[in-house]
Amino acid sequence: MSLALLPAGGDELMRRTLSMSLLAVLILSGRVFAAPDGNEPAQGSHISLISAALSINGTSTMHDYTVSTKVLKVNGALTTATDIKELLQPGALQNFELQLPLNAFTSDKDGLTKQMFKAMKADKHPVITFKLTGYTVDPAAAGATIKATGTLTVAGVEKPVEVMLDARESAGGLQISGSRDLLMTEFGIKPPTMFMGMLKTHDKVTIKFAVQLALASRASN
Repeated sequence: MSLALLPAGGDELMRRTLSMSLLAVLILSGRVFAAPDGNEPAQGSHISLISAALSINGTSTMHDYTVSTKVLKVNGALTTATDIKELLQPGALQNFELQLPLNAFTSDKDGLTKQMFKAMKADKHPVITFKLTGYTVDPAAAGATIKATGTLTVAGVEKPVEVMLDARESAGGLQISGSRDLLMTEFGIKPPTMFMGMLKTHDKVTIKFAVQLALASRASN
C-alpha cells in the first residue's frame, strides 16, 4: 500500500499497527525481550581457582619419578550458575581453559626433571594448556561424575582428550579430581634418557590432579 493513498495521519497509524503486530508475534512465540537492568553481567559470572595440585608420574628402568606443581591458571571461565549446585548442571561452565607453566614444576630428581622439560621443548613451549570443549554430568550421591572432552596442548602439539572427573562440593566450592594416562610420543616427545642410556624413561605417564573452583563472588568473601 502506498503512503500517498493513506488518509492524513496514516503513516502514524501504520507505525502503530506494525508495532502492535510485532508485539503480538513476540507474545505468541513465547519470547520475552527485556532491557538489561545493570545488575547482571552480560557474560555471566567468573569462576575462581581456589587451590590446585597436579603431578606427572612416570617410571624408568631405574626408578619411578614424579614432577608436580601447584601453580595453575584458569582463563576465561564463565558460568550462568548462581550457586555451586548449578555448576554441576550440563552447559553451566563455559570457555574453561587451564594453563600450567612448566617452570613451576618441581621434583626431588632435578637431573631427570631437567631432561624431561628439555624433551618437552620447554624453551619454545613453556606452558601446557587444556581447553574444555564439552562435558556431560552423571549425578551421584555426594556430587557427580563428569565426562569432559577438550584439547590438550603439550610441546606445541594439540590432541583431543577425554577424561573422567569426580566432582564434590567442598568448603563452599567445587572439588574436581581425576587422572589420565598419556603417551609422551603422542605429543612428539621422545622419552628422555640419562647416564649414557642406562636410565630410560618409559613412554606412559599418568597425570593426576585436583582443583577447587568457586564462583568469583564467593571466592572474594
